[in-house]
Amino acid sequence: MFGLVAAVFVFATLAAGVGTIGLVWYLDRHRGSAGANWFIATLTAQVLVTLSYAVAMLVSQPTARAYLEALTWSGLAWMGPLFMGFALEYTGRERFVHTYGFGLILLVPTVTTALALTHPYHGLLWQGFELLSPFGLSGALYTIQPWGYLAVAVTFAAAAVGVLLLVETTLAYGTLYRREAAAIALSTVFPAIGIVTWVLRIGPYPELNLTPALLLPHSILDAYAFVGTHMFETNPTTQRAAERSALDDLEDPLFAVDTEQQVVNLNDRAETLFGVTDDDLLPVPVETLVGTSLDVMREVGEITVGGPDSRIFAVSYTELTDTHDTVVGGLVVLYDVTAERQQKQQLTVLNRVLRHNMRNEMTVIKGHANLIRDEIDDERLELPAEAIIDSSESLLSIAEKAQDFDRLRRRDPQVVEVDAVDLLADIRAELLDGFPDATIDLDVREDTQMQTDPGLLTVALSNLVENALDHGDESYASVSISQTQDGRAECVVADRNDRINEAELAPIRAGDETQLEHGSSIGLWIVTWSVTAMNADIDFDYDDGNVVTITLPDQR
Repeated sequence: MFGLVAAVFVFATLAAGVGTIGLVWYLDRHRGSAGANWFIATLTAQVLVTLSYAVAMLVSQPTARAYLEALTWSGLAWMGPLFMGFALEYTGRERFVHTYGFGLILLVPTVTTALALTHPYHGLLWQGFELLSPFGLSGALYTIQPWGYLAVAVTFAAAAVGVLLLVETTLAYGTLYRREAAAIALSTVFPAIGIVTWVLRIGPYPELNLTPALLLPHSILDAYAFVGTHMFETNPTTQRAAERSALDDLEDPLFAVDTEQQVVNLNDRAETLFGVTDDDLLPVPVETLVGTSLDVMREVGEITVGGPDSRIFAVSYTELTDTHDTVVGGLVVLYDVTAERQQKQQLTVLNRVLRHNMRNEMTVIKGHANLIRDEIDDERLELPAEAIIDSSESLLSIAEKAQDFDRLRRRDPQVVEVDAVDLLADIRAELLDGFPDATIDLDVREDTQMQTDPGLLTVALSNLVENALDHGDESYASVSISQTQDGRAECVVADRNDRINEAELAPIRAGDETQLEHGSSIGLWIVTWSVTAMNADIDFDYDDGNVVTITLPDQR
């Protein structure tokens, strides 16, 4: 019977060591993940405990047996502090790992290892080393010294702190990490029982240390936590970083993803949007939840969610980092832009109708009005015909201006070197075709060059000059271009007209139009839009006439 007990005891200890080696091999793929390196180190210490003690039970030579006992002591001394380091980093508290306090904790197993390996020269760790043979095994009985009790107390307390951190994780983050953390916490119960019975000499065979054998159920539970679940595929560091970003404070749907692009948490709005009814389903790949990958979402910048009543969402992605600025995941916020996209579509259709249909219809109206004016002899009808022609030409001019600006807006900005003299000469020649009696003075040096979009600048200046010629009695305008001291180019259009009505300028300065306050000139709006597209500034002033200044960006 004693032979069977010995065989089972040795087998359990060896199995714990071999199983732990296998777990270390499996977890090597997660090296670098939060807490992974610390846990691999913990398992390495566990391997040292189990294999050294398994061999020790079969060795009866006193010196060799004492050194094997020293290796067991070293492994036990390191297991608790290393496990605590794992728990700190895994739960997002890695900043404590780099404190002096944690350094002092690591100092204890360091000194213990040194004392264990140099035991023949002192009695600081144990005294009275005696070999006994329970069940035919090689057991050791000795008196543990104060430093030995300190080492055991520190490794026990450190492991307990690690367990408490994991339990706190289950309470803080619900079901997502519950199985993993519960398995890890439960696994520490078995070696804890072994350490207590060994140190306090409880039981009929105090010369045997049960801790290495009890590491077998410990390693089985570890294997469940790390192989059977997602312990290192995702971790609470992503959650904690998400908390710092106020995960549940926003009204928009949002979710947190880890470095493997798995959704690890989402707020109530996201749960409703994606139909998540059970947090046990987490973590889940982004593509499974949303229907597209995170990379595509970030590249496109939008996603459509739903069927017939689908909604369009703009995608905002923010990296989540730990206290050492290491990226641990990301936060995805979805902004509902359905109304804006529908409005944009409606405006596009309306713009197309106005640009094409209105222009075609007004051309027909103008043609018939000309025909009526030329064919009738009644002066009373000539005036209405002229009014129809003038209004038609005005509307056609508006349509052409809008079409010219829309064509420029749709293309990419084309910033090139522009000869100011040639540009202004072309503008004057074109406007004099419509205003043959107008005076347009130009003031620009022959060698003035500008870096800008010539199309947008031409539209802006042409509309300003045309506005000056069209609304004044003298049909006069001047255009000057000069360089400022800070390297910017100023284009100034001046006239001798009355001040532009504030009702025209107020909505332009505010950047919006309302029903109660609106401008009547689309030309000024096109000027403003063109200036904005050039990243330039515009200023309206009055000095015996209107003075409009467009200041282009730095030319240097």
